[in-house]
Amino acid sequence: MDLRKTMFFVVAGAMLFSMDATSQLVNINTSGGFEGSLPSYWTKGNEPSGSTLTWATDQSVSLGRSLKITKSATSDSAAWVSENMVDYWSERHFANVDMKIGAWVKTQGVNTNPTADSLRWYIAYTFYDSAGVLIGRTKLPIDQSVATSTGFVADTNAVGETVLPKDSWKTIISFVAGKNATGTVWADNFILYGRGGAWAGQNWNSGVGVPTGWTYWLPPNGGNDGLLANGFENTRLTTETSHSGLSSLKFDLPLNRQPHDAFVGTRRYLLTGTATGLVAPPHQAAGDISALLDAKAGDVLRISVWIKASNLVPDSAALYPVTWAVGFTPGFWKG
Repeated sequence: MDLRKTMFFVVAGAMLFSMDATSQLVNINTSGGFEGSLPSYWTKGNEPSGSTLTWATDQSVSLGRSLKITKSATSDSAAWVSENMVDYWSERHFANVDMKIGAWVKTQGVNTNPTADSLRWYIAYTFYDSAGVLIGRTKLPIDQSVATSTGFVADTNAVGETVLPKDSWKTIISFVAGKNATGTVWADNFILYGRGGAWAGQNWNSGVGVPTGWTYWLPPNGGNDGLLANGFENTRLTTETSHSGLSSLKFDLPLNRQPHDAFVGTRRYLLTGTATGLVAPPHQAAGDISALLDAKAGDVLRISVWIKASNLVPDSAALYPVTWAVGFTPGFWKG
């Protein structure tokens, strides 16, 4: 996608059709709604009474959303905990690479100068090998020298602090408030890169702007801070308009942006089921792409999406008929 002129762009209600070689309809499945209440790759790991975990819209670095914890002293720690951040083209996080990891955080009214772990706020990256055995953990204390930060502040590890002795096949990120920690903290743009240009692998969805079931690649600004560029920093979930439900995804691409493509797409789903057909997990509604039954080699998969647009420039579309366009890039994996 390389749209060169200003546009208001909403994507909602992707459809996937499975058809056999004789073009008889086998299944019709609806996927691609943006109604999820949690960010993709993230779960509420612990939310004891006296704490509130919010997928927040009041503060953010990228994409209009952040993870937020507000709490008083509680019976246990409160935590957002990620799913496995090893995914897609980063099949693992690599050993013997000096990793830069961390997040952007903003504090408001937190307890200061903690003297025990139970009083601390922190970000943690935990790494496991292919057998699920713990490799190591890097814990990044959030600055509590003052109660309220001046905006978002980068919280990262030191040079040489995180060098894995083995490849990580599962990487879990946690955003934690100790049980006696108090106040409010927002976290966004969770990063994982190799320093000095070395390839360490990458975490997906460094920002938390899309709901469960979705992933994205939006062009970075050239740094390793998780910030976006080329107009895609304006990407947002919105309730301004929708085809179904309440929400849609909006690209707002300015007139003078530098050309670049990008995508927001569904995460991988298993399409081939057992002899009795693939059964969707209980938390996924009927009609989700993951409920597609017994897809097999030779089937034709047809994908479509509902789009609403404004401020399009017809002469640009005529001049750039391929790159001034929106399309699908389906990907297939053997396992």
